[in-house]
Amino acid sequence: MDIRHDLAAAALETLPITVAIIDNDGEILLTNRSWREFGSSDGTVDHVGRNYLATTAVDDDEYAERALTGIESVLAGGQESFSMEYPCHSPDEKRWFLMRVNRFSHDGERLASLVHLEITERKLAEIAAAETAQELRQERQALEHVLERVDGLVQDVTDAAVGAGTRAEIERDVCQRLVETEPYVLAWIGRVDVTNRRLSPREWAGENESPLEDGELVLETDDAHPAVRALSTGDPQTIQDITSFDDADQWWPTGAEEQFQSVAALPVAYGDVVYGVLVVFAGEPDAFDERELLVLESLSGTVATAMNALEARRMLTSETVVAIEVAIEDPSLFVTKLADEIDAAISYRGQTYDRDGTPIVFLTADRGVSTDDLSAAVDDDRTVTILSDADDSTVLEVTAPNGLITALNEHGAVLRECSVSGGIADLAIELPDGRSARSVYDLLERRYDRVELVSYHEREERAQAPRDLTARLESSLTDRQLTALRTAYYANYFEWPRDVSGEELAESMDISRSTFHQHLRTAQRKLLDELFE
Repeated sequence: MDIRHDLAAAALETLPITVAIIDNDGEILLTNRSWREFGSSDGTVDHVGRNYLATTAVDDDEYAERALTGIESVLAGGQESFSMEYPCHSPDEKRWFLMRVNRFSHDGERLASLVHLEITERKLAEIAAAETAQELRQERQALEHVLERVDGLVQDVTDAAVGAGTRAEIERDVCQRLVETEPYVLAWIGRVDVTNRRLSPREWAGENESPLEDGELVLETDDAHPAVRALSTGDPQTIQDITSFDDADQWWPTGAEEQFQSVAALPVAYGDVVYGVLVVFAGEPDAFDERELLVLESLSGTVATAMNALEARRMLTSETVVAIEVAIEDPSLFVTKLADEIDAAISYRGQTYDRDGTPIVFLTADRGVSTDDLSAAVDDDRTVTILSDADDSTVLEVTAPNGLITALNEHGAVLRECSVSGGIADLAIELPDGRSARSVYDLLERRYDRVELVSYHEREERAQAPRDLTARLESSLTDRQLTALRTAYYANYFEWPRDVSGEELAESMDISRSTFHQHLRTAQRKLLDELFE
């Protein structure tokens, strides 16, 4: 028995938890080393003989009151055990403990063991988990609020943009729908005057007579304004607290400090075509978080798409055409680079598309060209193939997925002529209106070193425009039939003597010779049907 008692006492000393034994009156009979070390720095104070219940009775301490009640209940036989968690913070750190009281008998005497276990790590983890859960609940509530508000806004703006008949109507309706949605209080859409380098609001909605104090922004001097930055960078720009933004009083409408707290500006762009900038003010700070900006980016994209579709409809129905001629001097322009590599003058013949929708451009060089001549001109983005070759000219087929032709098409422009000689590329381009012409010229200026506007004029389309016949013909032909017809024409297949064979053209289209001729004969028959029937 003595051995077992000694073994139990020795084991008690090694436990990493504080343990004390108290009698029925609450007097401490025994403590272990952890208890003594916790109670004094040198571990010499064991508290034996002290009344634990007396030391626990602390006025105005809810944890001490609960502990005292629980211990007394256990000693009185009301319950076998009692446990509770409680804080025990110091000025330097926060700590929590678990106290557990268990009743037992020894030599007919009722005793109780007191165990205090530090649970700080677990408690901190629980608090962090609770805070995270609260943050997630708040985040979910905020997201639900945003989605509820955004669903209606996206639908309203889409309806306004798609249903409008003019660009001004799109801008006006979109601004109005935005200010009808909290927390937006002012919205305006500005357009750029490329000639004067000014950005001016064209349509706006809100309680202000003008959305800009000075009526316009100068692109060179007002480059800190979020609207100008959005245009120059192509990315959304925000000011989350207008009151903290210095030296910009002339930009905000009168009384802005009372109405506006934050602002976002987003470019209205479709591909390379920039129609303007959308500027939205909110009546609260920090209104434009990541979610909000994603919504507004989607809306600005919808507006730009609607404007582009409107321009495309106008181009198809317009009775006027804007024709411009420009000269570009830049060795990075592909046709200029190609002309320099093969030491020849180059002219544009036309274009078509392959089965993947990639533009295929046909060029004519004014001398015979070999495959070796082309090796230096080919890069990762383009391939150049010789379609027909003679002593005094060569027809080249260029696959150009991301070149100038694609950019012009996105602006609604049609390339009529292009010739390169002496390092200068001369282009003749047709566009549906003056805005498109300015947009294209601005695009060329951004891309190339030196761009000169040689001529600019508007002309009336003939009553029976050639494109009417082209449109009807293209609608009756399949893509492969149209490609076969265009490829044959641009490669001089219909000249006599022929510069290229049907087999060579079929190979360039990656189809068999018989399939090529079938496509070509069908396309020719449909063309004659349009002419004679």
